[in-house]
Amino acid sequence: MQPSPTPPYLVKNFLLTIKAEWMLDKTTLELTRDSLDGLREFQESEGQTDVKNVLQEYVTDHGHDIYSVPLFTEEFCSTMLDEIENMKTQFSFLPNTEEDSLRQIPEIILHERCPEIFNSMLGVVFNVMNPIFMSVWQRYASAAATIQIANYNIQDKKQGSWHHDQTADISMVVPLNTGSYTGGGTEFHGRTTVEPLPNGHALFFPSFTHMHRGLPVEEDGDRYLLVFWLYGGGDEK
Repeated sequence: MQPSPTPPYLVKNFLLTIKAEWMLDKTTLELTRDSLDGLREFQESEGQTDVKNVLQEYVTDHGHDIYSVPLFTEEFCSTMLDEIENMKTQFSFLPNTEEDSLRQIPEIILHERCPEIFNSMLGVVFNVMNPIFMSVWQRYASAAATIQIANYNIQDKKQGSWHHDQTADISMVVPLNTGSYTGGGTEFHGRTTVEPLPNGHALFFPSFTHMHRGLPVEEDGDRYLLVFWLYGGGDEK
């Protein structure tokens, strides 16, 4: 007798499945829209004009090709945390056994567990982050290798190991609950350390070149992150 299939996950907070302005930082959204004409002019000139970077003053340069920008609102972060609690009633955070041990952390892979939220987050990448990637690197994300929710805690995985995000070109990490735990942050080998960012701020960097690790959670509490591994584009003709 065949085992019963696992029932699909039913999203509690339906608005998370729709990319909409309520979830996005207002200034980032406005500057992204303002940047489109300049980016379009750059692409149409086949690289003969300079990129007009109206986003430059709002994107934080941490040095060494590591950047951050306010992306999601506090309302989005709190709603996502509520959704995580609902997810935990139906399935657990588990390491991805297809990854080597250096990259394994307890996670929920959205395209497997909740494709509706995965598609919404991919829409944010295409419509909001891609103009930022273009302004910074003149490259854009063409697809997602994975989008996942990661969980660091004392019991299961308090810190990451040194690793590259080897199946991606662009890595992006968004904290959801900074301040509800002690410790955290991201260390880049031989480069710099980025202290825990405010909730909803996106930290992004090149995946292949930047070996990094999550710094330890030092006391009881869960550190929740949205993690994006993205494939790059931008050289096509």
